[in-house]
Amino acid sequence: MNFSTKRLFGLFLAIALVFSIVPLSVAAAKSPITVKLDGKTVEFGVAPQSIGGRTFVPYRALAEKLKATVKWNEAAKKATIVKGSKTIELTIGSKTAKINGKSVTLDAAPVTKSGTTLVPLRFVGESLGLWVTWNAAASTANLESTRTIAHAMGTTKLDHVPERVVVLFNGMVDISVLLGVKPVGAVESYVQQPFYYYLRSSMTGVTVLGDETQPNLEAIVSLKPDIIITTKERHEKIYDQLNKIAPTIMTEKLANWQDNLKIASRIYNKETIADAFLADWKDRVADFKQKIGSRAKNTEVSLIRFNGGTTARAYQAGFAYNIFKELGFSFPKQQVATGKEFITVETLEQVSMLDGDVIFDFTTDWTEDGSITKNQSTWLASPLWKNLGAVKNKKYYKVNVVTWNMSGGAMAAKELLDDLYFYFDLD
Repeated sequence: MNFSTKRLFGLFLAIALVFSIVPLSVAAAKSPITVKLDGKTVEFGVAPQSIGGRTFVPYRALAEKLKATVKWNEAAKKATIVKGSKTIELTIGSKTAKINGKSVTLDAAPVTKSGTTLVPLRFVGESLGLWVTWNAAASTANLESTRTIAHAMGTTKLDHVPERVVVLFNGMVDISVLLGVKPVGAVESYVQQPFYYYLRSSMTGVTVLGDETQPNLEAIVSLKPDIIITTKERHEKIYDQLNKIAPTIMTEKLANWQDNLKIASRIYNKETIADAFLADWKDRVADFKQKIGSRAKNTEVSLIRFNGGTTARAYQAGFAYNIFKELGFSFPKQQVATGKEFITVETLEQVSMLDGDVIFDFTTDWTEDGSITKNQSTWLASPLWKNLGAVKNKKYYKVNVVTWNMSGGAMAAKELLDDLYFYFDLD
């Protein structure tokens, strides 16, 4: 198991532990449990209880508050809750429940206490499309039947947790997989089509919606999504078209993976996973900074790629740049002086623009015609290139274009940070 794999394993283990103790887990709660629906306290004839570390409530009272209908089968000891197109079946003493006839496994089985059937609150709430969160400090379970999402184009009010999600940029595909949400449709990856190798096993059966820069609108319509998630940088001009198909949420920036993770977690009802991931990220950043010390601010990092034709590009913005900035690194003065986010270097005579204390190159032959690789080889063979400080000091590195540039998601960020422990000898 390599270092990167170990880190991902450790992260998902941490998330699993969070799930086992945080969401609606109240074993350590000293005060009575409160349940709120859309901000109002729900009164029950039998008080909510902690059973096996989970919050249980009377099924009939809960269903009535949610405007659902209920049915009880005494012989089978089975409760049925129906709301809209959803039918939930729960059996006393059984960890197997059904949603619209499909069996699912519960963390804890329904029970009977003092003649009242108690069911797991989170399971019922989420199965009926509600957002369910737990406030440990207040011993309060919060249920929301609607949620308003603020985004780059304004606000959008959702009336249920989306189930048929369409994702129109690569970073959100990564984030959706992290949060355990499989879209019904998503744009294809820039390389390794249809989806990046590290995501592919989680994207089986997902409809491919074309390129991120020009998604297939007819294919989106055919999927009948209940939400579309995209980014202003890519699709601002077609926002109105998308919004007519389904409620559309637009993030501000492709590269702002932390903001994108937070907004996705609110949409998907997955804040617990996102919070655990971001807490782990914060810890890793602090650890990296502590280990590297003043070397970061005294190291100028040049992020580059070679294009087709004869040019190269230096980055003063974007996914990798944001991570290096967060870690406290500096950037080449000649690049900063241009005032540009993306600097096109036209000829080899301008190659000094690419220099730094360290150069990270995430070039790939994404056109698949060999022109980019040929151009890169020409530059690397030049005496002018070989005279760069980073090259002479053996601090030029070719890195993974997917996790360093193209993906732009949370898991890619974790992989990039793990790489930096290696490149700066901090393992």
